[in-house]
Amino acid sequence: MRRFVFGILFFALLGSALAADSSAAIVPDEKHAALKILPGRQGYAFEQPEIMIRQRLFGLAHGVSLLAAACLDLPEHSGSAQDAYASWHAKQAQAIKTLVTDLARYYFGSRADESRWQDLVRALNLKDSIQASLGQVSLQEACASLPAAIVRPRYQLDKLLALSAAPQPATAPAAEAVSPSPSFSEPGK
Repeated sequence: MRRFVFGILFFALLGSALAADSSAAIVPDEKHAALKILPGRQGYAFEQPEIMIRQRLFGLAHGVSLLAAACLDLPEHSGSAQDAYASWHAKQAQAIKTLVTDLARYYFGSRADESRWQDLVRALNLKDSIQASLGQVSLQEACASLPAAIVRPRYQLDKLLALSAAPQPATAPAAEAVSPSPSFSEPGK
């Protein structure tokens, strides 16, 4: 029952975040045919830093959503994980909308408005389960740490996206060069 409630909450939050821009609509219809990715656009865009930043941030958002969903199966963590995720998602809704819109346009071009979250997951070759990404960390540990971890700067997609848009110095010594994209570890670590 909690998984069902969380699913409704997840799609309601994500849907409301995207409602203002129909080009980024996520269609929760299971009968939706997978969109064809534009030629040469499968996977990560290493040659396009702005797209790659969005890809990495989308991957982070996807990982957080997978972890939060997995935590619902653990009664001792389901309530706190659900509350933490809902609060985080409400704060990050505009950034998530931007990521989804930009990536949908990149991967699907004129068909971007037909894309779903799963289409982007497939385009980026992301996993549908968090289990393999946890490594040595148990789901119990990851779920216990989710509420404290999700409020950290590494999960503030809005700020990370804004930083990526900030002008970068034209030249910087190689030893001092700073990547505009953050370094991420797997959620829950």
